[in-house]
Parts: sequence; C-alpha cells; structure tokens
Amino acid sequence: MNGHPEKPEMNGHASSNGRVPSSKDDEKKPNILQRIANKIIWFFETGFEKIGVFVSTHPWKTILISVIITGLFCIGAGVNFTETNDNSVIWVPADSDFLAHKRYVESVYPSTTRFFYLIFVSSNVMSAAAIKEIYNAYDAIMNINSGSTNFSSICLMSGGNCLVTSVLELWSYDSGTISGLSDGTILTDVNNITTSPMYKSPWEATKVLGERSMSGSTISSAKAAIMTFYINTPDDKSIAEAWEQLALDRAAQGFGGIDIHKTYYFATRSRSDEAGDTIRKDVNLLSVGYLLVIIYLFIVFGRLNCVEQRVGLSLAGIIVIGMSLGFSFGLSSAAGWEYGPLHSILPFLLLGIGVDDMFVVVGSYQSLSHHELSLPLTQRMGKLLRHAGVSILVTSVTDILAFGIGATTTLPALKSFCIFSCLGILGLFSLSITFFLACFTLDIQRTEQGRNACICCYKHKPDYKPNKCSQRNNFNIFLRKYYSKLILKLPVKIVVVVISVGLLGLNIWGFANLKQDYNDNWFFPSDSYAHEFNEMKDKYFPGGGAIGGVYCKNIDYHGSRSRFELLNTTLSSNQYITNGSVDSWFKSYTDWLDTSPAAASGKTTNNYPNSENDFADLLYTFVTTEVTGKRHARYIKFLNSTGTLDIGTTNIPYQHIAFDTAAEEIVAMDSVVDLVKGIFSESECFPYARFYLQWQTNKVIKNELYRNLGLAAACVFVVTLVLIANLWSSLLVFSCVIMTLVDVAGIMHLWGLSINIVSCINLVIAIGLAVDYSAHIGHCFMTFVGDRNERVKATLVEMGNPVFSGGFSTFLAFILLAASKSYVFTTFFQIFFLVVIFGLFHGLVYLPVLLSWIGPSAYSTADRRYKGDDVDLDNNKSSSLQGHDNLAMKSTKSNGHHSVPIEPPPDYSNTDLPYIPPPDYTPPSQHKGMANGKAHIANGRITPVSS
Repeated sequence: MNGHPEKPEMNGHASSNGRVPSSKDDEKKPNILQRIANKIIWFFETGFEKIGVFVSTHPWKTILISVIITGLFCIGAGVNFTETNDNSVIWVPADSDFLAHKRYVESVYPSTTRFFYLIFVSSNVMSAAAIKEIYNAYDAIMNINSGSTNFSSICLMSGGNCLVTSVLELWSYDSGTISGLSDGTILTDVNNITTSPMYKSPWEATKVLGERSMSGSTISSAKAAIMTFYINTPDDKSIAEAWEQLALDRAAQGFGGIDIHKTYYFATRSRSDEAGDTIRKDVNLLSVGYLLVIIYLFIVFGRLNCVEQRVGLSLAGIIVIGMSLGFSFGLSSAAGWEYGPLHSILPFLLLGIGVDDMFVVVGSYQSLSHHELSLPLTQRMGKLLRHAGVSILVTSVTDILAFGIGATTTLPALKSFCIFSCLGILGLFSLSITFFLACFTLDIQRTEQGRNACICCYKHKPDYKPNKCSQRNNFNIFLRKYYSKLILKLPVKIVVVVISVGLLGLNIWGFANLKQDYNDNWFFPSDSYAHEFNEMKDKYFPGGGAIGGVYCKNIDYHGSRSRFELLNTTLSSNQYITNGSVDSWFKSYTDWLDTSPAAASGKTTNNYPNSENDFADLLYTFVTTEVTGKRHARYIKFLNSTGTLDIGTTNIPYQHIAFDTAAEEIVAMDSVVDLVKGIFSESECFPYARFYLQWQTNKVIKNELYRNLGLAAACVFVVTLVLIANLWSSLLVFSCVIMTLVDVAGIMHLWGLSINIVSCINLVIAIGLAVDYSAHIGHCFMTFVGDRNERVKATLVEMGNPVFSGGFSTFLAFILLAASKSYVFTTFFQIFFLVVIFGLFHGLVYLPVLLSWIGPSAYSTADRRYKGDDVDLDNNKSSSLQGHDNLAMKSTKSNGHHSVPIEPPPDYSNTDLPYIPPPDYTPPSQHKGMANGKAHIANGRITPVSS
C-alpha cells in the first residue's frame, strides 16, 4: 500500500435510492466545489494515513521523541512560571483608564492601613453580660504576640491610643469601668454620647451596632456589634500579616461566654488567603475525578479479561493529558503569561477534550472493515488515522480557534487562560496522533501475541479463551439493534424536532433575560470564615455605597473657581451620590475666605486670592491652622512646604448610594465619569474609586462575551467547512453548536447564574466541547455511501459509542465538583453539565434526525456502507469500541483478484453482494503457526495460535 487512496469506482455520492451506480452513465460529474472538497479530503486523509504508518512503524522512537520534546517545553514552567491573584489587575481591561488612575492614586495616596474585624452576634449585644464578653474578646486579641510584635507596636495611632473602633470606645476600653456597667447605663451612654471619649472623634452607634431595635428615637437593643482593629503597615508587611494570622487563629478558637452566640472574623490577608486556598482545597476532588476517568477508560477501551484489557493504553491516555498540561504551562510561562485562579479548571478542560479524541482513535480501529483488518499492522494504523485524523483535526482546530478568539479579549485573566488552553489543545492533538497512537500500536502487538494486559512479559497458553461476558458490548448492541432503528422512525423524528425547537424557544427567552451580576463574596468558599463574615457584614452592617474621589493635578486651581463650584454643585445633586457625602475642600476653603477676611488680608480681592501663589499660601494656612481646614489636609498634597508653595494633587471625596445590581453600578460610574469629563479634561481631573475597577469589568464583560461567542462561532463554521469540506454538513453541525450554546445560556438564567468573568470563560469553553459532539457525527456521516437512513445507522454504530463515551467521561471528571465550595468550580460544574447534556442530545439525537432527512451526499473517497440490520450481535459479533470489527460496515471496493466465490465468514450476512476476501487471503488451514488447525480471534481478526 502506498498511502494514497484507491480510485473509487464511483464519484462518492450515493444515488437517490442508496445503491452504488453500476455504470459511468449513472455517475454525476462533480462540480467545481465538490472537486475542491474532494481534493481537501484527499489531502488530509492521505496525510494522516502516512503519519499513522510512520508512527506504527517506529512506535518506541515516537514515544521517546514525544517525551523529550514535551520535557523541553516543560522547562519553561520551571524557569519562568508566575502566578497572580491580584483581582484589581487580572479582571480589569488592560487598556482601562482606571488602571492608570489606580497606579497614580496609590503613588500619591499610598494605603498603609490594614484591618482586623470581629462581628459579635447575640439576642442583644447591648446587655451588660454581652458587653463584658465583647471586652474579653478585645483583651484576648490585644494580648496576642508575634515574636516581638504585638498590636500596640503595629497599630494605627489616634489621639495617643491604638485605634480600635467599637461600642467599647464609650468606656475607653477600661476593664474596671466595663465590669461595673449595668443595662441601664449602657442604654443611656449609647443613646447620648456622640463624641468618642477615647479618640475625641464623632461617634455614631449606627456604625458599630447592627440590626437595632428602636423605642421611639431611642436605641433599645441591637443584635450585632462590630469591632475594627486598625493596623499601620510597617515597611515589612509580613510583620502585620503574621500578627493577622495569629489573630485569625485566636478568633477561630472562640472567646467563650454564653451571651455572644457567634463571633465572625476577617483580616486584610483573608482575601488572598481564602481565594488561593479555594482551589487547593478542591485538589482531592480533581484527583478523584481523574481516577474515575481512568477506571472508565479501563472498562471502555478494553475487555474485562486477562489479554484484552487495555490498562496500559488507559494510563497512556492520562499521561497524554498530563504531557499536554506540561506543554501548555511550559510554553505559556516561557512566553511570560501568568497563571491565574481560573487556570485551575484547565486540567478538566483538557481531560474532556483529550479523552474524546482518544475514544475516536480507538473507535476508528474497531470500525475498520474485514479487508482493512487483514492488512499488516502498520497499514491498519494508517487506515485508522485516515478515518480518525480528520475528525480529531476538525474538533482540535475549532477548539484552538475558539480560544484564540478569546485570547483577543482585553481582560488579562481571560486572555491568559485562552492562551494556556490553545497550547494545551495543540499539545493534545499532537500527542494523540503520535504518542497515544504509538502506545496503541504496542498494545495491539501485545494483544495479538496473547500477552497479559497487566504483566506484559507473561504470555498466555495458545488455548486461552477469554470469558464470554467480556466478549459482549451491550452499549453497541443497544445502538445497533435498538437505538439506530428507533431514532429513524418518523414519529420519533417528529418528537425530537418538536423537543429541540421547544427547548430552543424557551432558552432563547432565558438567554435574553440572562442578567449581569458580580459579587466579591462569591470567590470565597461558601463554608469559609471569610464568606460567613461578609454575609454577616452585609446583613448587619450594609453601610453605604462605594467611596470614591475626584482627583485633580496639573491644573490652575486659582483660575478654576467656577469649574470647582460647578463640580461641587453637580456632584452633590447627582442621583447616584449619597446626599451630604461630597466633601469639597474647595468649597470649605472659599467659605472660610468669605467668613475670615482678616486672615487673608492683602492677598484677596472680593474674598478670593489675587494670584496662584496667594491661593496656595492661603490654602496651606487653611489646612494647617484652621479647625475646619485640618480635616481636608489629607486630601491636599503640596509639592513643597517652604518658599513658593505649589499645589500638587487634590482629592474631593464622595460616596455612592447602595446599588442592588451590577447594571446600576455601571450606570452610576458612567454618570460620574461623564460629569467630571464635562467640566475638566482628563489630564486635569478624573474620578476614581477602588470598586470602579470591578464595575469596569462588569461593563465590558457582556460585550466581550457576545463578541467572543460570535467570532468563535464564525470560526467554528469556517473551520468545519474547510475540514469537513461540505457546506451543508457544516451548516448542520454549526446549527447544533449554536443550539447547544443557546440552551446552556437559557438554563443558566433559570438556575440563577449570571454573566460574569467566570461564566464568560465557561461559555467560551462550551463552544469547543459542543463542536466535539456534533463534528464527529457530521464528518463520519460523510464517509459512508448508501441512502441517508443507512448512513445514519452506520454513523451511530461507528461513532455513537466514542461520542457518548467522550461526553460521559467528561461528566465523570467534573461530577465531584458538585460538592465543591468554590464558586469557580461550582459554576464550572453547572455549565459543563449543561454542555454535556445538550451537546450529546444535539450530537446523538437531533443531528442524526436532520441527517436522515436532509443530509448531504458522501465524499467521493467514501468506500463504506451500512451492511444491514440482520447481523447477529450476540456471540462475539458486535461492532465494538473494544476490539471487534464494525460489522455494520463493509468496503464497496472490489480488489478483482478472486473469480471463484470464497466461503464467507460466519458473521457475513449481506446476501445482496458476494463476499470478497482480502488480497492476502489464504485458507485457515494454511495459516502459519496453526496449531492443530486452531486459531483464535484477537482484535477482530483471525490470528494464528502460536505454539
């Protein structure tokens, strides 16, 4: 065999009655598009056939080269691997102005304050007994020592005392005073004291007491109290982090007492700690998921007997996935891409795609005809890859392009994940047709030699017979005898179409109503202390909205009076800003000038500074000497403090109202941004809030999702069109992909999921998996001749098991994630569950029905057709993914070497055409190595029994 396909006797297109044309007059001359398609198919099929022959000729060399090349790429991960969990960077568009604003604000107004919080919950935290227990908790935290560090050495000072805000301020944290408190005294002090005796700052009960009960205008009780420890971060923040960890550990032990029912705690370090630990806690789930897949591969790849098990091949499949991960991590890391929190789902993604490819490879071998199975092993593997290679290529290229489109996003986390995924899928494809095929070749050699599946050096006796139970494949029997017949009955077809259209209509509505939302607390494990704390904080101390500021620099402050006055007026009246929250230093300054003309004598005209220098001098006096001005001192940065003063950066703070949805937050942010831009140029002033980074992500994620899905879907269609090389078949496959995506998105709405960065990434992944389930069926259908119903039956018998097994193994891999406490993993499970269900439905139910009605003609190179329904599927004669011939198919080609009819094998049942043996056919009695005229069947072909 030279690796090129034989010239078929027909043009490859089944006639209307499904019969093979008997003469050239019956043939239709292919049009130009068909000729182009035929050339494309010929090119890919012959190319893959040559690869299969080469790999099977040199299996050990192929394995060695694959391992060496993968190992070299893995070096990149060891040398340049970096990980990031900085949400303010990885979730924000790389070109966002807010990132530049963030860097500037942090450079001018660096935040050195960290926090440790305690929330106490009781039936009444204002009782004397509860107040004493709260003090005991305070005392326990204050006495924590981290080496030579305690809270007093790292605390933020206020009025000469460490700043700790709580209801205990009213009694200056004095143990003697607190121990002598009565319920009546506590009620009186809480309702009458408005200035903290300890810090001399305004004190409001509403900020430290939650879910208050009122008696008229008097607070009578409260169910929660919050205590905040302020930490002034030293140059080495590890000192503060070490103390925080000790405080968290102490709070986790509890503080005793019976009046405080529950204590919740949180520290600045909790955000990064818990977000990172979320993924690590689910490593066991990942490991067990992989173990389930390995067991499933053992069962499906081989047969449950000593010889025909495929233990080694199953392990080789898992090794391929591991090597693909190493290839992806190594090459991505070498290129400088960072590993983020979402990358933890990459092993599941590659497992789902990789196992599917392997099922197709193994299934294609068992689908070889009698003639092909009689060829030497190297040529058999060439035929195998000829059939499987194009199918794997279609799904791999579409997956790579889908993620490649995702990599064009402006969101760094999504871009990095998509690049890792592209390289991982490339590694999967390459290793599936090289490393895995080489291992498969060696496994077939082992089986044909009668060697034990687990102990390869042990060779079974020639009279070894596998147990009968292992020779049956009930799923393939089901597909051939029942399912392939049932799905083609007209009433069933109608029901399938009605269900498909009904689901599509319902889920289009759901997709249209899919909301956009985001909550930081989602990214903490649902059973973690951080998640519980945030739940209680939102419940008892909801507070106001996000705090922001208008930052100005490089501006003529003196000449911008009217603009600053307009800013104060419009910002204060903005519907998205809390009334009274705008604290304009400019207004306070000009009000002071109006009321204190003596202080500005000689430097003002009509109570306004005469020049920029006078403006700066008087402002400096105002913020350093006047009581009303001192509170603005932290918002104004002077470039110098002597000589001619220059004003650098200023900040006018404000606070948003609380919002219920992400959509409201986006509108509010845009409103403030447009307001400031309407008064100042961006080089002069800009609004910024820490939450704007998150809101900006929410703003673009919906458009990014639709853009990525649209472009990826277009690429999927183009690739399937080029590689399947048939417009109509590509359109049918494409319809399945679109319907799967719509159905998944619609059910997401019904399940309460929303559009956010996590669901966006999962929907991009869904495109790749949805293509796999349909493209294999669509391509396989094109490789059979006959009428449409025959071709659908043949397709389901050959490809139904691999497609179903690929989907089911993917499901096994992530089913345990249903128990995960991680939002990333639970969302991944929900969406992937939907993708598998709807993908299999459209691939194995909806698409076969469409193909039976409106399926296109076969390839010109197609040489197989359905053999018939009357084959006995019992007694070791079924088409199987596990080692036997696909008796549903036969070659339509005649080799022309036999003029005398030959006795057909027992499983040959097609009476329409005479049996044609393979070219190297010899009577069973002449086989070399025959022992007493006996032979045994291995891998679906007669092989001599060795002595």
